[in-house]
Amino acid sequence: MSIYKPEDDESQAQGISGQEATGCVDTATTTTLVFPPLTHQRLENCSFSAWYPHFRSLTIKSKIIPLPEEFISYLNADGVFIPGQSGVTMALSDSEDEDDQVSDMDRLKALQEKTFSQAKGSVDDSSDEDDEDEDQEAPLPYFPALEQEIENAIEGLGGEVFPKLNWSSPRDASWIATTNTLKCHNVADIFLLLKSSDFVAHDLAHAYEDCSDEIDGQSGAGVRQRPETVELVLRKWFDLAPSMEFRCISQRDMTYYEFLKGVKDELEQMIVDFYNEKIKGKFPDCDYTFDVYITRNRERIYLIDFNPLAQKTDSLLFEWEELLLTQERIPMRLLASEAAGQHMHQPFAFNRYPSDVTDLSNGQTVAEFAEAFYKKVQTAAK
Repeated sequence: MSIYKPEDDESQAQGISGQEATGCVDTATTTTLVFPPLTHQRLENCSFSAWYPHFRSLTIKSKIIPLPEEFISYLNADGVFIPGQSGVTMALSDSEDEDDQVSDMDRLKALQEKTFSQAKGSVDDSSDEDDEDEDQEAPLPYFPALEQEIENAIEGLGGEVFPKLNWSSPRDASWIATTNTLKCHNVADIFLLLKSSDFVAHDLAHAYEDCSDEIDGQSGAGVRQRPETVELVLRKWFDLAPSMEFRCISQRDMTYYEFLKGVKDELEQMIVDFYNEKIKGKFPDCDYTFDVYITRNRERIYLIDFNPLAQKTDSLLFEWEELLLTQERIPMRLLASEAAGQHMHQPFAFNRYPSDVTDLSNGQTVAEFAEAFYKKVQTAAK
């Protein structure tokens, strides 16, 4: 990413420049805000499986699992429900002793399966009222081979992972997880996050909508909505300190951290050196952004992700005008005060649940909320 705009060859050798190859768009000399054309290839270069093999030693250990079309159809289906086990229908028990032996996730899946079956039965009744004896119970979707592969990957990555697809992670859906994070211990945790995420839905239906090039003689928009192979990426879980996450030389977490002021110069130099020594000339594009994480003791820096240099990419504490038009070197930018952080918008607030759902939950667990919601729906239907 062209955050640094050096004026001479000497400063260029020391700074970060996203324009490395001959023929790249010289956005710094334009008088209007012009982004490099976002092509299908540039976008695909930023997909995880494209860059991970080349930067494996610099990033977090991960496992890539191609997803079958049946599972993609499940992700695209309306509603949030977790696939059930084949041939098994769990039932809720009124016995407190039995309830103690059933996990919240099992109770949630039981409610989903019950609701799913009743909904299917209602459709059957309306379409064929005479066939009352027909079995109306419809099992939830089930993906045994995929689930086993995911479980094996989780075990191989230490028992805790966070998921993403080719480009996006379900960060906007972390509110639905019991931990309020992307930490997953099992298949159900992963499926719930993927099914609840607008970011994931965008990857599956609108990934290429901003591409400007043509494929097979047609405009790129509308020709390819999703990658030919949709991949689930499982990354080994680490408790990363949000204060030490950066997009090039911009703070990522929109929270004020006073201690960052004292180490700003050190952090900036670490990122510049990391770029010059590990990334520059090795990524196939000349215009891009990259995300990094610096350990709390500032002894190591991890590469987290790549994104295209495009308007859809969040420029965080910078404005695109200054990044694309400024000729001078731009220093690292952090939130200047706690007041500045308070003016930043809450991330993903528009992706969350409606207020009436919040009122209904009233501090309950996921399973307790699901049961209360189910009863409310049944009452309203009478």
